[in-house]
Amino acid sequence: MKKSPQDLPMQVLLKEPSYLGPLWLPVYETQAEFEAEHFETAMNHLIREPNINSTVILRADLLEQIAFDENLNVVTHQTDVPELPSFPDQNGSIAPILHRDLDDTTLRRELPILEDTGLQLSSAYLRRIIPRNPSKDHIINQTCLLFKATDSVLVVYIPHIDKQDEVPFYLPPVCAVGILYCRGKISIHYIPFPDDKDLLTLDASDRPVRIALRLLQTLAKHSKGVKGGYEKRVNHDMVVPRVAFQNRYIELKRKYSGDLVANWVESTDPKKHVFEDLAVAAFLIELWKSCYKDKEFEFRDLGCGNGLLVHILILEGFKGKGIDARARKSWKTYPALVQENLLEQIIMPHILLKLHPSMSKAVPFIAGRLFQVPEYNKKNLDGVPLIKYYSSENLLESPQVCTTDEFPANTFIIGNHLDELTCWMPLLGYPFMVIPCCSHSLSGAKVRYTPRKATTKQAQNLSTYGALVDHVEDLANSMGWEVQKEILRIPSTRNSAIIGLEMNEQRRDETAEQRDIRVWDIIYGEGGAEGWVQNLLALMAKSPKNH
Repeated sequence: MKKSPQDLPMQVLLKEPSYLGPLWLPVYETQAEFEAEHFETAMNHLIREPNINSTVILRADLLEQIAFDENLNVVTHQTDVPELPSFPDQNGSIAPILHRDLDDTTLRRELPILEDTGLQLSSAYLRRIIPRNPSKDHIINQTCLLFKATDSVLVVYIPHIDKQDEVPFYLPPVCAVGILYCRGKISIHYIPFPDDKDLLTLDASDRPVRIALRLLQTLAKHSKGVKGGYEKRVNHDMVVPRVAFQNRYIELKRKYSGDLVANWVESTDPKKHVFEDLAVAAFLIELWKSCYKDKEFEFRDLGCGNGLLVHILILEGFKGKGIDARARKSWKTYPALVQENLLEQIIMPHILLKLHPSMSKAVPFIAGRLFQVPEYNKKNLDGVPLIKYYSSENLLESPQVCTTDEFPANTFIIGNHLDELTCWMPLLGYPFMVIPCCSHSLSGAKVRYTPRKATTKQAQNLSTYGALVDHVEDLANSMGWEVQKEILRIPSTRNSAIIGLEMNEQRRDETAEQRDIRVWDIIYGEGGAEGWVQNLLALMAKSPKNH
């Protein structure tokens, strides 16, 4: 049985001399089940993604990158100074954020911190570490240096901080951290601040030592993954840039999360729903910012549930409505502007109330369809449930029914974990984003879709959820959407978003009748949608699910 990195023996090195010289305090070491090149690849990734080592860290913005040749001549030099995030408070003013010495952007690569180890500077990075809560934890700049020798690699982290008590909580309180691969072992070393005498008396239970252990375990895991040929299966930020999304998310979280969690009235977990919908809202806002720019549009959140997403988007200045078959307790807690845009209606794809175009031509005197729904709470003298009949005309006139043809032409529709409507979203004729959750057919029945066959580029996804996401994507492609796919950064395992903003060139000029025929062809290919209208009508009599 193979050992995980956490199972490998970690030896405490405190009070022993460091291979790197007398300035350094060795903390932990362990055997390496990988080679120097695997270590170097893993470290290059961790330099760019410090959030892997700490849940307190959101990301790192790289300000400068330099690569050197063997004579320390600069081979490549890249600089980028992203704007420091600013996060408006709930009252619209710019709330202060915590940071230290951000004007100090000079790489600290001339420090005499190494003995004669043969290690030579190979690359240098200046990164700005952004914590998840910059009103609680400081943003700082940090130099990252990568040294190399024959069969040895060293990475040194140097925070641009001069005092121990100014080091943010998410870092060890030291002047520098060294992570070394040498002679088949990896080890963690610290340089204490000059006035720090406590570091010399630490034991394995103290926080700086525990941080070193976690760093070593994470590094061993990632280095071993590189050796094993691990390839990242999930690619985030394909549609909306990571920095734009995360800055918007922090802004929304600062403005709304405290009050929303404190005043939650549903029986569901407030932290899950609040932070998930804040993240979805942040993604949508940045998506709309890029695709609509100055164009006017409205949104419709179909199956809006507790209405939280609608609440956030309306408060952020967007025009739209949320629609659900049943009102929720939360609706009454929102401002009047939000309440008047939350509608208790059942949602019906308009095409299900019409005849197929060929049928309409054959029998033009028939205006629509007739539906029958058993009334199980009403029975005749023999105990048989009575049947109630609905015509298309009845349903179109009913204030309890929302048909998609009622939406303005400039509507963007949202399907956030809306179950039965999931597979309908690409077929409704409007730009959309759908986050699939539970698997249902076009008739509303539960179904398990067959996973796609594996391709040479991508392994087969055998999960039920993956098959559902793929099926929704296939439906969108069949309708002619230029499909985009994003793995959202939300606290949910149901985090895939399928997005359609425009029809492809081949389908862009289709007439409404041609598009209806395409939808009918898809419906028949999916096994039909009989029962959908009847199920929806029955849904009106049920209580909402805690979802």
